[in-house]
Amino acid sequence: MRFVDSNVFVYHLSSDPAYGERAASILKRVEKGEECVTSTLVISQVCGYMKWRKKAEAIPRFIGLLRALPSMTKMETTFADFARAAELLEGRSPTSWDDFVIAAQMNRAGVGEIYSNDADFDSISGIRRIF
Repeated sequence: MRFVDSNVFVYHLSSDPAYGERAASILKRVEKGEECVTSTLVISQVCGYMKWRKKAEAIPRFIGLLRALPSMTKMETTFADFARAAELLEGRSPTSWDDFVIAAQMNRAGVGEIYSNDADFDSISGIRRIF
């Protein structure tokens, strides 16, 4: 099982010229039944990004996409995820706080691989990034 990061959804929703096809192929695998997980933090990131880019009309389509993917577990973000992220960050300078929260969620879900184009995950022990 793999975790799906926000950039996969953003690239797909925005038909990104550089990464849209790659993101679509990942989501096709999920659509065909590949089990994966994402979180309410990721969902919030995607919605916030689409609103910021003045593409809020894509948000209902995004929610519809999530509903249409039964093999994708949507895990809740908890305070414990933030506390674990703080532990993972100890002694480090974070480039993105959210990445460490996602790492904590992955740890909680027993997931070691992430579909993401975010190279910051490469520096987090126990995570293998796939894109």
